[in-house]
Amino acid sequence: MPVTIKDVAKLAEVSPSTVTRVIQNKSTISDETKKRVRKAMKELNYHPNLNARSLVSSYTQVIGLVLPDDSDAFYQNPFFPSVLRGISQVASQHQYAIQIATGKDEKERMTAISQMVHGRRVDGLIFLYAEENDPLVRMAYEEQFPFLILGKSLSPFIPLVDNDNIQAGFDATEYFIKKGCRHIAFIGGTKKLFVTQDRYTGYENALKEHQLELDPQSTAFVTEFLEEKGYQFTKRLLAKNPNIDAIITTDSLLASGVCDFLSSQNLTIPVLSFDSVDPKLDLAAYVDINTLELGRVSFQTILQIINDTKENRKICYRQLISHKIIER
Repeated sequence: MPVTIKDVAKLAEVSPSTVTRVIQNKSTISDETKKRVRKAMKELNYHPNLNARSLVSSYTQVIGLVLPDDSDAFYQNPFFPSVLRGISQVASQHQYAIQIATGKDEKERMTAISQMVHGRRVDGLIFLYAEENDPLVRMAYEEQFPFLILGKSLSPFIPLVDNDNIQAGFDATEYFIKKGCRHIAFIGGTKKLFVTQDRYTGYENALKEHQLELDPQSTAFVTEFLEEKGYQFTKRLLAKNPNIDAIITTDSLLASGVCDFLSSQNLTIPVLSFDSVDPKLDLAAYVDINTLELGRVSFQTILQIINDTKENRKICYRQLISHKIIER
């Protein structure tokens, strides 16, 4: 016979209505009770009918994840799988499914998100990127739909989860300065991304604090986070300034291209990048931005935003995840 809510309630020693409220992720149920009920559901291999639940509770049990424009970079970049793993871990605990919104351009992505929002196909949205004047974020905000961005926003009304990327950029640059480097190059992604802007600001601040010259010939910004871009721009920077004695990249894919070029030229210039898992690259160090925790906290936060929206509570959540430099 199929397992029922009554079976779960009996094993968890609660009422069937409590099991229902746990499935609905009601904020009135304690975390201890939720854990007990979910443990019973797992032991009994009980799977709630999410479609039926959404009709009763107005919850869909689905969160939409909005990808950046450059989907190729998304699938190649190790940052995103790590974030998704953190999101999936918490989603599984709360019996949530994930729906991905993507498209070859902004228009297609807007269509996908509009269908999610206006059709109430998801309970909330997580934007896996942050950039200036994003019309997709603006649409979600104007619709007063639960969402957050994984990154930075200049608006005090946008909920977000992020690292302190200015400090991270500063720490990365100071790491090389303390090693005696004086001609430190910076290779970042497109300037429309806040993460690029902030890490570059930290780089500038560190050079200024240590009274080192900011040389425009030692900085570059690429349009795509791809290995070949790291290779090409390292070649260009060293042609312009052969005195470069350290290189900071804002992304491990770019760092891979940097390392490939240096290896091809038998150069031993130290390289530092930003990552969350030990990159299989010949790096001097990397900034661990803890992307697994970024994903976990993002999902926990969007659930809180969804519950607060249902209760007509207006709270803007802003959470910063710590970083640290790992020396190789």
